Amino acid sequence: MSDEYKAVLCWTGEQTEVEILANTLKVDDPESFILESITFDNMSAELRVTVISKSPSSLRSTVDDILTCLMAANSTLSTIEFSSE
Repeated sequence: MSDEYKAVLCWTGEQTEVEILANTLKVDDPESFILESITFDNMSAELRVTVISKSPSSLRSTVDDILTCLMAANSTLSTIEFSSE
């Protein structure tokens, strides 16, 4: 029996931001995680990323990569929003 290790990352924000972040992750390494976008209403949504791995170190590495990607994309979104105000 092989052990599996799992982490779920959730990010809540505006629907357009969630879509942009989801598209950013889709080009990264889509075989290493499950990506879900859940719409709450016309304004807000949640991005849910589920990572399943065979080892804790692999899980951590994948989660670190995803968080780095999300932070960079979120910083870009913040800059765009700040510039357009």
